[in-house]
Amino acid sequence: MENSIYLALSRQAVLKTNMDIVANNIANMSTSGFRAQNPLFEEYITDPRYNDDPLSFVYDYGQYQMTSQGSIEKTDNPFNIALNGPGFIGVQMPNGETAYTRDGNFQKKEDGTLVTSAGLPVLGDGGPIVISNDATEINIDEKGNISDQNGPIAKIMIVEFENIQDLTPNGNNLYITQSNTLPAENTKVAQGYIEGSNVNSIVEMTRMIEILREYKSTQRLLESEHERLRGAIRTLTRV
Repeated sequence: MENSIYLALSRQAVLKTNMDIVANNIANMSTSGFRAQNPLFEEYITDPRYNDDPLSFVYDYGQYQMTSQGSIEKTDNPFNIALNGPGFIGVQMPNGETAYTRDGNFQKKEDGTLVTSAGLPVLGDGGPIVISNDATEINIDEKGNISDQNGPIAKIMIVEFENIQDLTPNGNNLYITQSNTLPAENTKVAQGYIEGSNVNSIVEMTRMIEILREYKSTQRLLESEHERLRGAIRTLTRV
């Protein structure tokens, strides 16, 4: 196979990954606390045939999140919170491990457990937060402390990270990481609000159009190279 075809195929594979990320961003335009993702690329040099014939491939090695904050929307729901700052909320995954989210669209289950919109328990200092069914006058202060008419209930786990890009998307608007957490010194909680997605629909649609154009251009290159090779083979067989 000719080098140009190798390179074109690697480019198409990366464009497909890029399109998947853009499609996921658009699908989550209305998801509370969602952070748009962008792919990371670098040049990958290899020489599959000869030492003096290196090939420069496109290599997608990860993605990073846009850290701009989404718009804050008022809901007046006492179980909704929005984070002003770089913090994340700790939640418990089905396997018992801790994941992190910006989605503060919480609900209280029949047994009193405070859960996310995906049904995952919200973590406090001592594990999942449980609010008594006879609790009224629910108040959540800017530090995440929950109280009712009888006094303190729990403190929502809110943490920050030295490098937000160390967080890995894990589906359901969750992130996982092996990095150490930091106290949420620069994050404040707003009760009765939720943070919207930071996806810019115009930017994402423009990116989608550009990716489609690049994909079609690469496809035309592949077709042209295919015809060139067919022509070369026909010519050689006549000799």
